[in-house]
Amino acid sequence: MKLLLKISFTISLLGIFLLLLLSNILEPPLRNINELSTKDIDKNVKVQGKITKIRNINEDFQILTISDQTGKIDITLNTNKQFKKDQNLIVTGRVSQYKNNLQIETDKITIR
Repeated sequence: MKLLLKISFTISLLGIFLLLLLSNILEPPLRNINELSTKDIDKNVKVQGKITKIRNINEDFQILTISDQTGKIDITLNTNKQFKKDQNLIVTGRVSQYKNNLQIETDKITIR
């Protein structure tokens, strides 16, 4: 009985470790901004666009507006990095809503 318990505990730990590993490796597919909707709230998405507006709220919070050929969306960052208008970015993050507007809470940004 103890052997069976040890085996099931080991398999459970391996399964949890594998899920954590896969969640960090797998990224969502690249989407157009206009494809995002309220159905995507709390889901991870990946979009690409050009910075059209930069707002530095304080030293630890920044909002970028990016746009592609299909639309625009605000990107929130919990850091204050030096971005420039017209820079092309690929953004991965979680969709949220603020004042009836969708935005992406950034997990990862790549400058293109």
